[in-house]
Amino acid sequence: MKLLKDVIYGIDVKEQALRIYDEGYAKVEGVGIPELDERFKPKRGEVTVLTGIGNYGKSSFKKWYQAMRIMLYGEKFATFSPEDNPPEEYYHDFVEIILGCDCSPANPHRPSKQVYEYVYDLVCHHVFYVYPKDVSPTPQYIMEVFLELIVKENVDGVDIDPFNQLTNEYQKFSRSDKYLEWVLSVFSRFAQINNIFFWIIAHPVKMIKASDGNYPCPDVFDLTDGAMWNNKLDNILVYHRPFAQIDTNNPLAEVHFKKIKKKSVGKRGFMTIEYIWNTRRFFINDLNNWL
Repeated sequence: MKLLKDVIYGIDVKEQALRIYDEGYAKVEGVGIPELDERFKPKRGEVTVLTGIGNYGKSSFKKWYQAMRIMLYGEKFATFSPEDNPPEEYYHDFVEIILGCDCSPANPHRPSKQVYEYVYDLVCHHVFYVYPKDVSPTPQYIMEVFLELIVKENVDGVDIDPFNQLTNEYQKFSRSDKYLEWVLSVFSRFAQINNIFFWIIAHPVKMIKASDGNYPCPDVFDLTDGAMWNNKLDNILVYHRPFAQIDTNNPLAEVHFKKIKKKSVGKRGFMTIEYIWNTRRFFINDLNNWL
């Protein structure tokens, strides 16, 4: 019998299924923080969106998480993050996270320049900042650059921070959700083919303050065309600071895990964390959960 094109028959993957039976699902590595790992661990080939109100710290959370994976597993990450320009500050952020302190002259107890340079050089081998100067940053172009870094630098993960800084060509589609359906499918395919982590940072639509003067935590459907984000992506995380509007120095933050597609990755729920500014790190249960 002639096999049908584009059909994967059960017998073709029987060996892999038996491996699940014998050994369980392929292990997905977390960062050694039980409270976080049980809820979310990134899986290669999946696309994760991290959303939250602008300037609340979701990019800081992303960098902190990536810095831990750099130190634990030697992973490499490429980012398209124009809002973090200039690039030297982006690289400097990673150095401060790894060293756990302010590395500017404002800190009289900062590490020596020799230590700073040692960590900076380490960061240079694991972080790559994508910033097109002469070409419109369309999704296709950014993926071309990401692919070069995957091939030449063995990059393990990429992120777009934020999505709205891409040159998104909505006019080529009849509706914005149709464009989103297409581009998220392209990102998902890219992640699967290249076996990488793929994160997207996305801003929600304008939120309305609650009666206490703070903003409520955004939900999936507070993203523009939220239903499509929910349909197409593997994981959806929300970073939120519940008291940020009335108490800017309050370190309390929440991470909500709104959609986790695979059981091996984690489960839905939320947890509280605290961003301690002078360490550049997040604390969980009042502990500096660094390596």
